[in-house]
Amino acid sequence: MSASTMKKLHDTATAAPWQWRLGARSARRLAAAPVARWLAVEEGRVWLTRSQTSQEPPEDVWLAAGERLPLPPGTDWVAEGWPEARVVVLEAPAAA
Repeated sequence: MSASTMKKLHDTATAAPWQWRLGARSARRLAAAPVARWLAVEEGRVWLTRSQTSQEPPEDVWLAAGERLPLPPGTDWVAEGWPEARVVVLEAPAAA
């Protein structure tokens, strides 16, 4: 493996498909999914708001770097960096 390939594999400035940078004064909608997911904060602070559903009222959650939150199936969220953040969203593995 070449040195340039290794650099690309370890380059944290390039976001993976499951990783997002939330810039100042910007938000990202995390649409509902049919499976459980986790949102983990890698850097900064995040303000999360769960959209209201017929079963649950809206909910606000604050997370700091190193913290994570389970996103239950069928829930819709909005994430905002405060002021900036980097987050990852991971899907829970299927039950065996």
